[in-house]
Parts: sequence; structure tokens; C-alpha cells
Amino acid sequence: METEKSIQVPSDITIEQLVELLNKIKLREFGTNKHPITVKQLMHFSNAKLGDKRYTVFSIRKKSGGVREISKPCYQLKCILYVLNIFLKGLYTPRECVMGFTAGRSVVGNAAVHAAHHYVFNIDLKDFFPSIPQARVWARLQLRPFCFSKEVASIIAGLCCNRNSEGKNVLPQGAATSPLLTNAICDKLDRRMCGVAKRFGLHYSRYADDMTFSSMHNVYKDDSDFRKEIKRIIEDQGFTMNDKKTRLLRDGRRQEVTGLTVNSRVNVSKKYMRDLRWYISMWEKEGYARAYSRFYVSYKREKGYIKKGEPVMENVIGGKLNYLRMVRGASDTAYQKLQQRFDKLQELVFVDNQTEKETNFVYVQPYSYKDFTAFFNTDIHLEVSTGNKLVGKCTIEGIDKFISIVKTAQRQLCPTLEDRKAGDIVESSELSKCYIALCRSKGKNFWLMSLKPLKRSKMLSIQNAHVDIDNMFTLWDTEGFEKAAAAFDDFVSKDKAIPECKQKPKSDASTEKESLNDSQTEEKQMNNCWIKENEFSEEDLLAAGADVDF
Repeated sequence: METEKSIQVPSDITIEQLVELLNKIKLREFGTNKHPITVKQLMHFSNAKLGDKRYTVFSIRKKSGGVREISKPCYQLKCILYVLNIFLKGLYTPRECVMGFTAGRSVVGNAAVHAAHHYVFNIDLKDFFPSIPQARVWARLQLRPFCFSKEVASIIAGLCCNRNSEGKNVLPQGAATSPLLTNAICDKLDRRMCGVAKRFGLHYSRYADDMTFSSMHNVYKDDSDFRKEIKRIIEDQGFTMNDKKTRLLRDGRRQEVTGLTVNSRVNVSKKYMRDLRWYISMWEKEGYARAYSRFYVSYKREKGYIKKGEPVMENVIGGKLNYLRMVRGASDTAYQKLQQRFDKLQELVFVDNQTEKETNFVYVQPYSYKDFTAFFNTDIHLEVSTGNKLVGKCTIEGIDKFISIVKTAQRQLCPTLEDRKAGDIVESSELSKCYIALCRSKGKNFWLMSLKPLKRSKMLSIQNAHVDIDNMFTLWDTEGFEKAAAAFDDFVSKDKAIPECKQKPKSDASTEKESLNDSQTEEKQMNNCWIKENEFSEEDLLAAGADVDF
């Protein structure tokens, strides 16, 4: 990276010089140094006694079971670690066998090392990040290529480590600097593993805590010299093999490396393609409403958990397509066909930059009460929340969901809302007449209940509709606004093309204008064109389809 290589680093850097370099990088990255990094800040955030003030620790469920501890740095520390990580990248480049967390390397390159081999041997290191204590980070930062003094190494190690649930200061999973530092600490491990691979005639690579060997011959038996040697090296370097994830994959069955199949070439799994096709086909055949409800269930089961908010189906499908392109290449026929089908479906999905200023969100998909409860296999009950507001509550796939309710609907569902207390359950015969809309704001989905269906077309921009704008304007000019509006309505709701119209014949005055020089012609055409810019706007044309509901 240009930012990394252009910074000159003194051989014996001091804290003050480190702060100066970090501020230079910050200026290049953010374009401002309004809030510069100071020595006092580094000393403050490197103090492990601050505890929760530096990192917020939480857990997420793993797909394989159990929980993973994540440490999220506070905003100020996050900015410092981001800049510090760029600085460290300029000093350190991992070995060629290391494929994770390094520019220009990826899971695809990691898998390619082991493609078309008879035997693939996968090893997982147990509790990878928590097994690296702060003292080890401090010691590594004093060695090449960093060569920091004890004082500087102590501060950097203090910034990059946090106290875990067991009370030990370790590398946290969630800090920007952790991946690079794990690679640096594993240098000796990788060097020795490369030596073992050379000795036994194997291929070796590592992606984070996933280590892989492959070959055309079998040296991987349980009590073989190879197995004994790698176990000794791993334990000697302070790590532990995860026996549950240690696998020997032979040809003739599916061989996987970091989630990709490598039997004959690097490829995604059949399940990956099957799921991707299923998402798109379901959307095409059953519409967005039904497709989203089925996607939600599938996504929850696959991920094992859902972060705050609701998953965005288009983003998930788009991400899967991008990953497929990365693995197979943009010229792959299967990728191109799926991308074309997805692009066509995307034309009627509304994005955040089309949001009306007064609403600050878009309506993605409305459901009737009957459809919502049937599609998501749930029931809704009403409850008074804090602040004396009425909200809807339901459970979808074991997760409790809150549904906001518009004010007019709150008053109709519960006329005595002002006299109610927080926690009161409300019964209303009007609930079954309501509509629940999937809405989106700043890229995140949420649910909103109303008395009437929220019409999605109010948020459809003419650019997203892919209408022939020139033809639309000509129709407006020649046939009038009402016919143009009806044509736009048919285009959006019935997929009918905008009828072609011919421009009005030019007058003698306009013919004379063509003989003028270029500058005069351009100026007069702007003043005498049939459709003047100030006579209508995009919002006017948008209003032509404002009552279209998909």
C-alpha cells in the first residue's frame, strides 16, 4: 500500500516519533488531523486496568456449537488500532505459505495450493487468539522486522491486548491488529512446518488457525512420524491441535480447504450453488414476500445467529455472487447467468438513497397480518412499552422480534393507551386488519405495522426502473401528462414497454438555428427545446407511478 511504504521509520523509534508517524498515516487515511493521536492517549489506552472502558466483550454462537468471544474496541481505540495496523503492515510481510490477512492473498489462493492432490490433511489450532498472551506479543515486537524498544513494544502490546473472561491479557478477536500480530507470532511455527513439508515431500499453507498439508502419497497415519513431528512442533510453539477438526481427506470424496473444494480444481461446494440458485428461483417464482420469509428461516439455520436487526436478502445473495465470481472468475457461465437473473430482480428493489427526506426509510415489502403470521409461522401480540408506546411482539425462528407501530395505528388499536402502564398486554380486534411492512434504513431492515398497506412504488426512482427517459419525455410532450403517467404505470406494474413516439416536426425557426455556430446553437436549443428543464422534475415523473403497488 502506498501509505505504508511512503512512511520513513527510524531504526530506534521513540513513543513521540511513533505518535508523529501515526498522525501522518491518519491524515492520509482520513484526510484530516482534527483530533490527533497523542502520547497521553497511547499511554491511557495501553493500560489494561481500564477494563470495559477499552473493549466491550460479547459472545456469538458458532455454527458448530459453543460460543466465540468477541472483543470490540471503543471508538477512540478502534481508530488508533486501525492506523497502527497500517503502520505495522509497512514493516512486516508474512511468509509465502501464509494466506490469511495479507494483501493479495485469500482463501482461493490457500485452496489452490492443495488442488488435485490425492491426500489433503487439515489441522485446526484450538482457541487460536486467546492462546497468545500479551507477554508473547511484547517479546515478538522487539524482534525483527519490528525491533521496537521495550517501552514502545510494551505500549503497542498493551493497546493490542485485552483481558479475557479468564482474567488473562491476550490478543482479542475483534481488534484490527490481531490478525497481523498472530501471523508475526506464528513465523517460527510456519518456518518449521515448511521444513517438515519439505522433508516429507508435502505442500503446506496456513490461513489463520487452519493449517493444511497435501500430497500425492500418504504420510498422515495416526502414529506416523509426520503426525508425531507436527504435534510436537505445535505444542512447542504454545498452541494446541483441535482433534475434533483434524481431518484426512482422500480423493474420491469431497476434499475441502477453508470452505472450498479442491478435488480437481478450486470450486465452491455443491451446497453453496444449490442454496444460491434456490434463493434466486424462489424470488422469481413466489415473489419477494414469500421468498424473504423462506430466506429468513434458511439464513438463521445456516448462520446459527442473527445480529441486531433483520438480514437483507439482496445483500446476502449479492455477497454470495461476489464470492462465486472471486472463486470461479467473472467469465464463468454459471456465475454470469445467476448474476443476470439477480440483476433483473434487483430492478424492483429500493435502495436507501431513494428515501424521502421526511420519512428517512424505504418500504421494501408489505404483508397483510394473515400472510405475515402464515409465512413466518408466528403470532403477534400487542404490549405497552416504556415511553407509553404500543409495540407488536412476535417470535421468528426462536428470536424475539419487536414491531414498531405508526402513531395512528397505535391510537386505533388501543384508544386508552395514555392510561396504560409499561408491560400491559393489549387485546384488539383491529389487529388482524393491520399490515406489517419490511422497511429499510441505512442498509438495515426493520418491521413497521400500519392500518393500510405501505405502497412500495412511492420509493421507486426512474433510474432504478430502467425506463427509456428520452422516450418518456417525448411521450409526455406529445401526448400529455396523463398518458405518460399511465404508460409509466404499465411499465412498472405490467412490464410493458413505453410506446415509441416521434418528436414534433421542427418549425422554420428551429431549422434556421441549425445554421448557427456551435456555441449559439447549444444556447438557443437550451432555450427553445420542446421539453424545458424547469417545466418538470424527476419527482413529477415519480409521482406518475406513486399509486403503483407491486
